Amino acid sequence: MVSRPKSSFGNWKLKRNIYISFFLFLILGASVLIYLNQREVPIEQVFPGKVWAKPIENLPDLKAVGAPTAKNCGNCHTEIYEEWRRSTHANALSDIQFQSELAKPSSPKWICLNCHIPVQNQRETIITGLKNGDYFRPIEIVNPSFNPEMKAEGVTCATCHVRVDSETRESYVIGGTGGTSPPHPVKIDRKQLLSRCYDCHNETYNLNESLVCSFQTGTELIATKSNESCSSCHQPEVRRSFVKPSLHKPIRRSHKHGFIGGGVPKTFELYSDQIRLGYKPGIVLSNIKIENNTVELTLTNTSADHHVTTGDPERFYRLTLIGLNKKGNIVFKEETTIGQEWSWSPSAKKVSDSRIPSGKNFVWTLEQKDPLIESFHFQAVHVRLKDKTSDYMILSSGNLSSPYKEKVEKMKDLYPHSSIVIESIYQLKTKKRKDTPLEELFRRNILRKGE
Repeated sequence: MVSRPKSSFGNWKLKRNIYISFFLFLILGASVLIYLNQREVPIEQVFPGKVWAKPIENLPDLKAVGAPTAKNCGNCHTEIYEEWRRSTHANALSDIQFQSELAKPSSPKWICLNCHIPVQNQRETIITGLKNGDYFRPIEIVNPSFNPEMKAEGVTCATCHVRVDSETRESYVIGGTGGTSPPHPVKIDRKQLLSRCYDCHNETYNLNESLVCSFQTGTELIATKSNESCSSCHQPEVRRSFVKPSLHKPIRRSHKHGFIGGGVPKTFELYSDQIRLGYKPGIVLSNIKIENNTVELTLTNTSADHHVTTGDPERFYRLTLIGLNKKGNIVFKEETTIGQEWSWSPSAKKVSDSRIPSGKNFVWTLEQKDPLIESFHFQAVHVRLKDKTSDYMILSSGNLSSPYKEKVEKMKDLYPHSSIVIESIYQLKTKKRKDTPLEELFRRNILRKGE
């Protein structure tokens, strides 16, 4: 029998304890990392004070209405429903461009949907929190109040008009005026209705270097110190009954619910409604000045109390000036743009901004030396989607499932990319100017399908 020297035995014991301690440390560290990686962080903690971070809570059925769907509201509010049904809001989810963006692997889908289908009833799942605060790892549970019909309605009536009473837990309608006795509960809160637009149309945030949402229409409006609200232009006033004639309710001050914006509808079929529901360009060609070899065009933001263009930073105006000779041949052509320029790589940032604030001018000065020019033809086109962007979307359509995959593949035929909103012809000899009526321009916009 050989005995181990005490010093050797002590060293072995020390090493063993070190190994055990190190092993326990690794287990503890791994456990902490797993816990931190899986812990549920409240959405409010990740996005404090952000309305867009969560949908409106599930809405119970509304007394005398049933489920708070636009279709049910339309049973009585027939004219308002028909206006909404052909609006941008009603197409907020079915929008082909939005669906293509939503399908990107880099898209935090649940956040985007909070503005495009803003009521919890429209969502299959409820987001209870984020794993480790990561917005790409939402924790989801099944939503027992999911309503597929309501989901398809996009920004539906309930988005602005229906809420849950904090005490009774019953649904009620938010109204802007009083004076009648509807069968459903009503609370008059005009201020809440007017400020609701800002929740989605006045938010700017950077999720990471390349995921940026920049909508500052509300800030632009407030900066003008105007007394007007979003509804003043986008929901023009009209005298009518709020409900169908058979209910025999009085004629009152109402608002159109077509929510007309920049004049580029979501489908070609909706062009016919643009002017009827109140569209007019935010800018006008206020002056054409020609001296010697210089042409000066002045465009003025006369109709919008916010910048033009506004909203989506990829929107812009494309301006074109063409000079024609006596035979009608093009001998001069120049283009420029009004809008924002962004750099998206390696990180998203605004590079320049030539948009026109409310009441301000954009002056375009050009030099031309061709003595054969007989007339100038000016055109302003509001561009929502560039051709090269839609080409990329078509190539990436494999990210989508039916029916949107097939729609994106045919988006040149289905989705208006831009609209001609101003056209003017100026004769040099007579110094006379002729502007093309807006109705004619929109008839031609329909014919641009597939371009």
